[in-house]
Amino acid sequence: MKVFVCMNSIPLEVLQTLGHLEIIKASAAAGADGIEIRRELLGSDDTLEKLGALCRELNLDIYYSAPDFLIGTNHQMNEIGFKRLAREADELGAELLKMPLGNYDFFKTDMFRMNEVLVENLQNRELKITIENDQTLGGGNVNRIAHFLSRTEKLDIPIRLTFDTGNWLYTEEVPMKAAKDLAGYVDYIHLKQVKREKEEWVTEPVSLPLQPDVIELMERFSGTCPRAIEFPVTLENVETYISHMKMERGVSHERA
Repeated sequence: MKVFVCMNSIPLEVLQTLGHLEIIKASAAAGADGIEIRRELLGSDDTLEKLGALCRELNLDIYYSAPDFLIGTNHQMNEIGFKRLAREADELGAELLKMPLGNYDFFKTDMFRMNEVLVENLQNRELKITIENDQTLGGGNVNRIAHFLSRTEKLDIPIRLTFDTGNWLYTEEVPMKAAKDLAGYVDYIHLKQVKREKEEWVTEPVSLPLQPDVIELMERFSGTCPRAIEFPVTLENVETYISHMKMERGVSHERA
């Protein structure tokens, strides 16, 4: 099982001070297998080619994430945005592109056109596409996501799911139920722990050792499915978290 470090798990002030290149080096030294580059965190001095070259030099897998919706407010595929992101993912050398679902409509969204756009833009590219359950009522609804993914599967449209364990709470869904309904579509997992503070959810560091409910949730997915740290870590403790996440499969087998 591979463990990724998301760039948004590093404190923003540290990322801005040290820069992406140094954070990537530190993550590799801590034992990470991959890096998730976040488009919204890229600065004017960051070039996708340099970031990708360093990741390859350090033998790190590369995933690319963007906040742009796959499906726009008109309930149709965000073609312009997707084409731009596919080009950028190509420049980066990413193996996976992740986007939030957006405004999918059971009846209005043209899935055939979506497939055409994917075929046109993914020719000769080994690029996986996933949607992620986000913190919006539309993009974080289990039934809506399940309906969309069942249609992509039936129509042989190459879109899978990034399962964010914490985002379900923002949309009043139950993570374990979501895992039961969606596990078959999942290619990538964001591990996140959130707690309620006053009137909002706040992401916090995952408890160590990993708690039984977290291990039980992870057991719903394939043991080869990559996991990502998407909770606050420091350069001093990220190695500890990576080590515990890699041990998780062994712990689950012992419990079995």
